[in-house]
Amino acid sequence: MLRTLLGTDLWIEQNSRQAFNLDTILLQHFTHIPVKAKTILDVGTGVGPLMLYLSKKTKAKIIGIEIQESRYLQALKNIQLNHLEHQLSCLHQDIKTCMLKDVDMIVTNPPFFKTSETSNKSEDEEDLIARHEVTLTLEELIQSSSRILKFGGYLTMIHRPDRFAEMVDLLNRYDFSVKRIRMVHPYLNHPANHLLIEAMKNGNPGMKVEPPLILYVDKHILTKDMVDIYGGR
Repeated sequence: MLRTLLGTDLWIEQNSRQAFNLDTILLQHFTHIPVKAKTILDVGTGVGPLMLYLSKKTKAKIIGIEIQESRYLQALKNIQLNHLEHQLSCLHQDIKTCMLKDVDMIVTNPPFFKTSETSNKSEDEEDLIARHEVTLTLEELIQSSSRILKFGGYLTMIHRPDRFAEMVDLLNRYDFSVKRIRMVHPYLNHPANHLLIEAMKNGNPGMKVEPPLILYVDKHILTKDMVDIYGGR
């Protein structure tokens, strides 16, 4: 299936199992890219939607890393489809063994669920790896990011609010300082169901809590903030 990348003039091709979701759109909007950033790594890039979005925000080189071969191959096609070979590239690798060093920034929409959480498991292996910590746990992600990032580099991700305490503990353990967070709520007065977080390697203490992002005013009616985000503003 070929379609435009929502809110941009870019194109993306994917099948139904590879389709990206709201998480990617929220993450790309939250991501702040330092002006001096030269290299960005997108961990678990899938078919490359986050790389494509970020290419509209920066001139930095963006490298996707994807462990699933079918998604990696489709990401390469999507880079070529948009004639972005000069800026985007993709590696068919596991971040735990990736040899990159001194990267300025890592962005990621990682697996949300522990393998013990059977209620959310899919029978489809491709979807299972994307959603559950089958090949990459939260600790492995943060530990690998600390190894790959340069001093003062940024790690930006989207995850689940109920794992925030665990996330902060792991970030502190691997020399990160949380700099920004934003909670995402489906409706006003409903509990948050997503957490956006930015951390700096070897950063000084000091965290900014951004205003909560509310998705819907009512069923199928987006808030103004979400209308602007979907429109690429």
